[in-house]
Amino acid sequence: MITNSNILITGGAGFIGSHLFEELINYNNYITVIDNFNDYYEGKEERFQKLTQNFEREKGYTLIRGNLLDDSTYLRIKKQIDIIFHLAAQAGVRFSIENAGEVSHNNITSTVKILDYAIQNDVNKVVYASSSSVYGNPLYTPVDEEHPKSPISPYAVSKLTGEIYADYYHREYDLPVMSHRFYTVYGPRGRPDMAIRKFFNLISHNKEITIYGDGEQLRDFTYVSDIVNGLILSADNDKANGEVFNLGCSNPISVNELVDKIYKIVDKPKNVRYGNKKKGDVRVTHSDITKANKILGYEPKINIDNGLKRTYDWQIENLD
Repeated sequence: MITNSNILITGGAGFIGSHLFEELINYNNYITVIDNFNDYYEGKEERFQKLTQNFEREKGYTLIRGNLLDDSTYLRIKKQIDIIFHLAAQAGVRFSIENAGEVSHNNITSTVKILDYAIQNDVNKVVYASSSSVYGNPLYTPVDEEHPKSPISPYAVSKLTGEIYADYYHREYDLPVMSHRFYTVYGPRGRPDMAIRKFFNLISHNKEITIYGDGEQLRDFTYVSDIVNGLILSADNDKANGEVFNLGCSNPISVNELVDKIYKIVDKPKNVRYGNKKKGDVRVTHSDITKANKILGYEPKINIDNGLKRTYDWQIENLD
């Protein structure tokens, strides 16, 4: 576990970032959060305020409302940072298809600026959040880190480009940086556009849900606490420097099976329609996590049934 460190989390008020914040602040770390609170993630600011109400800001954290594309944002960082977790990005595969320029500029340029900041300020470690979407439609499963990269959305291209920049800064500047390819993360405080959150919300309100495609597409759903654990393990391990890791559950299920589980939890009659497959959606995600297990000791602990129940309990308590 990381203790007594000055940590920067970009996107630290977001879904994964807020869970990472919540874990690290309990171990005497000082955390600087940068978040732009854009409209894409409705309700994020209120949830972060609720999360931090029990922490003393002066002793435990600083919140910088700012854009990573703006150089003045970095001037507001007052601590000498030990570790950067770069989680901020304009998310959404489907959003990126309609807004390729915006997503590319935001995700790629912000990553370069973070890496430059790390070099200029002697940061000890940078942990970059990438995505399993960099693989595209897999040629084989489970997918290991050496699998060919064939992204089929601008979002995936932007994440792969960030990995390439991270590798470049590691090779040319000896920056201790590593990348993680996340697999379909879910859990409490998930973004409004995420399928599991949407399904729970619609079903709870007796509304029809839409499955795009035939529902037999497989997804490697990974609970957020397992992702957070992987991030922390890598930041605390010098053998991770310069490496890329899959962080998944490695136990994919079909979307149809997922929906059946959700209906069972909510205890409502099934009301489903099928729509056309969406552009940018891959057929299968299935992680090979052997490398992360061997080098980091990463081992997912929350299965899909337990994770869905925890997610639903949070939604019932916190959302209409």
